[in-house]
Amino acid sequence: MRHRRPSDIHPAPSGSTHSLPGREPFRQAWGLFVFSSFFAVLFNAFYVDGIELKHKPKPIGHWQSSSQPPIPGFNPSSPSTSAEASTPTPLPGEPNPFPRLSLMGVKERFDKKSCVFLDARKPEEYEEGHIPGALNFYGNEPEKYAPLVMPQLPDKTKEIVAYCHGGGCDLSLQAAKALAEAGYTHVEIFGGGWPEWEKAGYPMTQGNQP
Repeated sequence: MRHRRPSDIHPAPSGSTHSLPGREPFRQAWGLFVFSSFFAVLFNAFYVDGIELKHKPKPIGHWQSSSQPPIPGFNPSSPSTSAEASTPTPLPGEPNPFPRLSLMGVKERFDKKSCVFLDARKPEEYEEGHIPGALNFYGNEPEKYAPLVMPQLPDKTKEIVAYCHGGGCDLSLQAAKALAEAGYTHVEIFGGGWPEWEKAGYPMTQGNQP
């Protein structure tokens, strides 16, 4: 075997650097840590039973912001709140300060004979068919019909229900306003009007008399 002589060994260049012992394992450990952390966060985000990290924002559309004070007396689950939400909206066109009755409410009053009905449609429409007992008070001519109808209503606290064509018809509103201005204190409006009553097959009568 040939032995190398000292002259055969080439010394390292004076400008070269040597890696510090332990630096490479540290770099590998740091890379593993960063990769593990990223993978853990990603896995937790998509896993159903993942850990809730810190803050879970409230869903959009929450009925009340946490920065707003609670509305006094408001309870979304209470029966009174549900009833108020289902209250019919006023008739279109102009403000309607009069309560609106449903078909069921009107039929109940009719059966009990607890109110007076006013048909606010045109006289010819009234004659073709109206609720039995209803007085004709054409809403577009209150100055003409007030002297004819109001003497038949001496009790100004009596419940009075006005109706017309339902929907967007405001003749019943005009009649109700004329009565309210004359001092009647218990005036209401049948929102569905004659079409709803007729469709339900409830009693009707014809002619120019109640």
